[in-house]
Amino acid sequence: MAEEHKETGEKESSGLWYAILDTALKIPGAKVDRDNFLEKLFDKQYSGDQLANILDVGTGKAGISLEVLDKLAEAEIRNHTGIVTSTSFLAGLPGGLAMAGTIPADLAQYYWHVIVIAQKLAYIYGWPDLQGEDNDDYLSMLTILIGIMSGAKEASEVFKPLSETLSKEAASKKLPKVMLAKAGVPQIVKQVAIRLGAHLAKQGISKGITKIIPLLGGAISGAVTIATYLPMANTLKDALRVDVIR
Repeated sequence: MAEEHKETGEKESSGLWYAILDTALKIPGAKVDRDNFLEKLFDKQYSGDQLANILDVGTGKAGISLEVLDKLAEAEIRNHTGIVTSTSFLAGLPGGLAMAGTIPADLAQYYWHVIVIAQKLAYIYGWPDLQGEDNDDYLSMLTILIGIMSGAKEASEVFKPLSETLSKEAASKKLPKVMLAKAGVPQIVKQVAIRLGAHLAKQGISKGITKIIPLLGGAISGAVTIATYLPMANTLKDALRVDVIR
């Protein structure tokens, strides 16, 4: 009976996490186009074959210095931290966040910024396209990256061998599915999703996915947002720069 109760709780936790992730991904711009993003970052400093090489093999394998990558990452973090407390960008969406159903608009927006900065930082530090070969791989990698941001030890354990493998393997523009399996991502991502969902539930989000209630009475305050978002972004930046894909 206790084991059955545990399994139910774990399903509710992981289900809650994926419900929030799915909602945030429905907001326009949540999926970062790797090549477009990198091209905008580097087109003023590099052109022709140099820029093409960055897009083909990634920043680290293309020989971009860690100092340059750090400056670009810090600029992106500052930019998103500066606007993450504003919900104004949601006002222009068709139907607002009616598409989000029961997910509070402020929570969906917060995780939109978390998802976007996670992808941008990964691409700055040399990672291939996280959207990979199918959507499940993409959701898994986002969960791992956000797990690192949130301090989930399971995410960190699988992240290091995966980044080391990517550095050793021939460059690929998309994250190979076989590599995710080899690094044990499919097995670990379930544990990370449970941990993230359980954390959200403790913050005041209902365990019933169809009955999610607003966090902090309907709005995530600016102070709370900055206090959580900035350290999370910096935690991921630090992890990525240590194992930059070269």
